[in-house]
Amino acid sequence: MRHTCKICSPYVPGLSGQGDDRGRLSSDEAASRERVGNLRVTPLRGAGRARAAVEKLKLWENGRTLKVKFLDGNAAVQARVQAIAKEWEAIANLKLEFVSSGAAQIRISFADKGFSWSTVGTDALTVASNKPTMNYGWLEPNTELREYQRVVRHEFGHALGMIHEHQNPAAQGQIPWDKPKVYAYYAQQGWSRADVDFNIFQVYSEDSTNHTSFDPSSIMEYAIPDSLTIGSYAIGWNTEFSALDIEFMKRQYPKAAPAMTELAIGRRVGADLATAGEVDEFHFAVATAATYIMSTEGPTDTVLTLHGPGDRGAVLTWDDDRGQGANARIVRKLQPGDYWLTVRHKSPAATGRYSVGVKKRA
Repeated sequence: MRHTCKICSPYVPGLSGQGDDRGRLSSDEAASRERVGNLRVTPLRGAGRARAAVEKLKLWENGRTLKVKFLDGNAAVQARVQAIAKEWEAIANLKLEFVSSGAAQIRISFADKGFSWSTVGTDALTVASNKPTMNYGWLEPNTELREYQRVVRHEFGHALGMIHEHQNPAAQGQIPWDKPKVYAYYAQQGWSRADVDFNIFQVYSEDSTNHTSFDPSSIMEYAIPDSLTIGSYAIGWNTEFSALDIEFMKRQYPKAAPAMTELAIGRRVGADLATAGEVDEFHFAVATAATYIMSTEGPTDTVLTLHGPGDRGAVLTWDDDRGQGANARIVRKLQPGDYWLTVRHKSPAATGRYSVGVKKRA
């Protein structure tokens, strides 16, 4: 099959501050306001003082209903896009509600001909409310079903927070790119060298995204022809969700996860990290300034992070194992306000039960 330019555009029109630092700050703020678990602390191995990496994700609140609206387009094309997009509801604990009027988090256009693209997760919240957050530039009533499946599953993967698979941190060194040929090929599509570096060669940092091992069969992977690699290496057009796609997104949006739990000062709550990669989220309110002790108890090796005050995106402090055994314990003077705790297993693949509580130090 001849390799065509029918892949995501390197540029998403309307994305707040695209290309400058202010836009990235806006993106982080939108993500942290949406879901406190979008900022996750992971302890780093190494001698000396404990260090941590903060993952900055763009996931929607788990269990959320996302409203989706078509801004233009052919009714038959809209119906096919909607039917395929709804497949994501069987994988992720989210509901896609298609509306014909009013506000919508995901807004779909077909006007940018020749280009398909989507904002990634909560980045949609940084786009002006009258502008599209997703575009399908080559879908027509007579387009083959497999092409609809390939591009709609892919773009809605972005809309729910997924990145391109070849930019997965685990993809580093896995694809034997022939860089001069890649630059030359994409130059024919109107891409600059900077576009190619940013959208093809650059992988995300370990502390900016959750990820699996590199998955060439992912719906989020571009087709890579043998002509753009050294030796004999190629990836075809993926049209189906891979097993890792499904496993990964079920971890990000677990159906069994409860809503954020309210913690009362002086009482403990039992909880369960039931799926690999799960992050439990808790809220508590401080009425009087004092020193408070936040801790986990039980057999699970937990990491505890304190967020606030009043800002879910602000990480105040974190702890790995200052509590009994492998438990976490934070002692901190807090001013009146709203605070949040997030709990995750130290090992990304592990699960386990624990309890969490906040008490005022006597």
